[in-house]
Amino acid sequence: MKIRLTCMLVVLLCCFVSQAQTVGYYYKPLAAEGCSMKYSVTRQDSVYYIIATVKSDRLTFLKESTMLIKNFDGEVIKLQGSLISNGSESAGVLIGNIVYPETEISSTAQFKITPEQFEKIKDGIAKVRLSTIPIEHERTFSKDKIGKKLYQFFLKQKNKDNDF
Repeated sequence: MKIRLTCMLVVLLCCFVSQAQTVGYYYKPLAAEGCSMKYSVTRQDSVYYIIATVKSDRLTFLKESTMLIKNFDGEVIKLQGSLISNGSESAGVLIGNIVYPETEISSTAQFKITPEQFEKIKDGIAKVRLSTIPIEHERTFSKDKIGKKLYQFFLKQKNKDNDF
């Protein structure tokens, strides 16, 4: 019993200590369009990228995608991106004697962004539009959910060399 309790405490502690550097939201306007979005920031050499991952039953990024971001001042930022990967996971849900297949598609793209563009989103993002297929993903926010976090991730990436 003590070993089981100790193992559960270690797992919980690991969950609290390891914070993922992503920010996201779940969006479900209609049952067929529901998706989960995750965003993170990375730097390769001196170039910054926003990495966007969509998980849904059918949305995927185009080979060359576009991200439109509108801040709360009404300024629109257009980011060009490229597909990193597409993948899928399948499982079955057993209800009574019938197995219902569940498939989740995961698609990841990277969008090039400059430090000046990060400065424009540091006070928040009001709207985001991603070129995905078969339909575009568009989400409007009444208050910021991802802009300030993305800016914090940018600052961490910017200061990474200094903290070495």
